[in-house]
Amino acid sequence: MSEIGKTHNRCLRMAGFTLLELLAVILIIGIIISFATISIGQNSSRIVQDEVERLRGLIQLASTESVLQGRELALEFDRNKYQFLEQGEKEGEKDWLPLADDKLFRERPLPEAVELALLLEGIETSFRDKKNLPRVFILSSGELTPFIMTLKTDEGEEFTLEGQSNGKLLVQQISDNER
Repeated sequence: MSEIGKTHNRCLRMAGFTLLELLAVILIIGIIISFATISIGQNSSRIVQDEVERLRGLIQLASTESVLQGRELALEFDRNKYQFLEQGEKEGEKDWLPLADDKLFRERPLPEAVELALLLEGIETSFRDKKNLPRVFILSSGELTPFIMTLKTDEGEEFTLEGQSNGKLLVQQISDNER
């Protein structure tokens, strides 16, 4: 091989980046992006709003499923979680049981920074009696127990989800001057 050919091949090899160098740069960019995402996080208003919207969607789905399947459902609330129930047999007696093996209507925790308050048919509820937790009944006729659920954070962000007896669900953000 001539001297010109060797020089030309050497220039071609040195012209680009190696695969290892490209992977190192991509790794560094990925680490920087993940740190930026973690540091931004979600603000409390967005967390509460997302949870209220999730609940509204789940209740609408449960209502539709209840009508289509002709079965009664209930949504049971505790201070830091909620779950969907259906009527079933427990020890030979009818009882409200968690929906078995249902990923959509499984028990869900509330975010840690969120506080729950619930009015059922205009009456304030308590979460003290763990055997008789408050329930919103979702009937096969499309009706549900009227309720007003309030989710708020330590920072004062507050949203309500109102369920009307005809099955209509309304979400509202409560501003400081409405309290």
